[in-house]
Amino acid sequence: MSLNELYVLIYEHIERNSVAYGVGVVLLIPFLYLTRKWSLPFLFYAIESLIYITFMHIFMFGFVKLVVWFYVNTQMRALRPDGTPAYVPDWQTPLVDFWNRNGYIPEWLFYLEIVFALVIILLVWRYRPPKLGPVKRRRRRVSEEYEGLAKEEQEKRKKYLEDILP
Repeated sequence: MSLNELYVLIYEHIERNSVAYGVGVVLLIPFLYLTRKWSLPFLFYAIESLIYITFMHIFMFGFVKLVVWFYVNTQMRALRPDGTPAYVPDWQTPLVDFWNRNGYIPEWLFYLEIVFALVIILLVWRYRPPKLGPVKRRRRRVSEEYEGLAKEEQEKRKKYLEDILP
């Protein structure tokens, strides 16, 4: 499946179900707004994990291609009379339709990607856990810091003026 075919499939699906998606968005936005202190951290966590998993899948696709190329170009077997190598492994991973398990040759590549995806999810959870609860406003914190600095400066000025003036 090419990227253009995937685009056509997605576009046709969205076009057929546009009313359902519209109703879903209208219902989802107030829910996300009301529960933003708890739902948005998980949403951002899911998006971040998805980005890392996508990079991992693209890396696996390229790595499998590289391994096959290296295997073919470094084997010591004689070439066929037409100049092609005697044995070319049929290893592959699907780049676009990754949900198709038949596209993974050998089959253990599918399970290897699942293991890598789980490791990525656990690492993201370990090193960037979602922070739940009310979010402190930065503006309030910065203004409180400035107020504290202003009070310190006023005290320093008062002390300096008391030292200089008789």
